[in-house]
Amino acid sequence: MKLQLINKFLALATLVACIFLMACGGDEPTEPTPVEQVRALLIANEWRLQQVQVDGVDKTDVYSGLKLQFNTTGFTATSGKAIWPATGTWSFTDDTATKLKRNDGLEIRIKNITAAQLELELTWSETTLGTGRTSAIAGMHVFTFVK
Repeated sequence: MKLQLINKFLALATLVACIFLMACGGDEPTEPTPVEQVRALLIANEWRLQQVQVDGVDKTDVYSGLKLQFNTTGFTATSGKAIWPATGTWSFTDDTATKLKRNDGLEIRIKNITAAQLELELTWSETTLGTGRTSAIAGMHVFTFVK
């Protein structure tokens, strides 16, 4: 009788141990989604303008001093003139994280993003004049920023 009780106890203990072992670990860490990856890169740095091409022509001098800082749903711009308002919000247009849309409705394509460089492409519809200077030029803009 005592031997049967010991055998039942050992069988039950073995079963419980197997259940615990099956429940432990095994979950592979999930890869971040494109949205998570791109958002993390956007918000990791303050982005300083390196170059602007408008319809293939260098127009960096028009936007000199431009800096962008992104957070999870917003941005701030320094020296953004007409094309980059001082503050605003943004969101991705889909799950591929290749385009973002600002709160003013402007869609911006993310051409390339790494930890060190950001390339944005947008179409601006009108040339805007500020105090004695051009503050925005109509055309297809390709902004290259560095951290």
